Amino acid sequence: MEAKYFSNDTHIGAIHLNVNFMENSLVFYNEILGLNVLESTDQHAVLGTRNRPLIYLYQTNKKRVKSAGLFHFALLVPSREALGNIFFHLIKTGYPLSGASNHDVSEAIYLQDPEGNGIEIYRDVPSSKWEFEENGNIVMGTTEMDFSGVLAANNNQPFKGLHPDTIMGHMHLSVIDLDNSIAFYEDFFGMDVMTKYGNSAAFLSAAGYHHHLGLNTWDKATEQPEQDAPGIRRFDIQMPNDEDVAYFKKLLNEKGLTMHKDGNSEVIKDPNGIGIRLMIRRN
Repeated sequence: MEAKYFSNDTHIGAIHLNVNFMENSLVFYNEILGLNVLESTDQHAVLGTRNRPLIYLYQTNKKRVKSAGLFHFALLVPSREALGNIFFHLIKTGYPLSGASNHDVSEAIYLQDPEGNGIEIYRDVPSSKWEFEENGNIVMGTTEMDFSGVLAANNNQPFKGLHPDTIMGHMHLSVIDLDNSIAFYEDFFGMDVMTKYGNSAAFLSAAGYHHHLGLNTWDKATEQPEQDAPGIRRFDIQMPNDEDVAYFKKLLNEKGLTMHKDGNSEVIKDPNGIGIRLMIRRN
């Protein structure tokens, strides 16, 4: 991974998920994905790499319903070797995968957690090899991943947990209205559209990354999620400094939007009712 895309500008932080079966989710994220348990109670857990929280879990007894929300969250590993290591481990455990793709800018494997939340684990191709169309859109396709090459990169190393330098690379959301969603993330967070797939999907980023945020209407969602319904509860957006946060709050006031309480946190809701917690980036 290239630090310039995750250090000085706005990018995605941890995801917060409501789950019906906390113990099953803990086993999956700890033993299958190899994340460290940083905190754990019957009602709440935090997992991550080193001391970096990546996934927050909250117990809920509500039933899952179709709504806008998470399409998948994407964990970015630092190298092809690291991707090969988790790929080798998942094959060895027999945990079912949803797919494995070459996206021109990255190589990725896909799966779901025990509650059906989509997960991507990927490594970036060096940005010097990314290609752009004449209109400036980045080229991101979907072809079959080079399975043997990714596995060979692991060089038969045993799995000792997800690489400690793993971070949250991007968030991909299922939205109700694509244009309204694009406008929100452009206006409030200064993200740029890197490419669009017709009128059904868009990929946005800060600082020229291929995407920190994916938005699509493929699931044809029409309802906003409830805060404590299974699935995404909120996600974190990390902003560079206090000045950026102050500007964000100024925009909120100008547009008549307000922050909402979620436990001890304040969140803003995007046009799809998906919660966002603002965080100041800490090195």
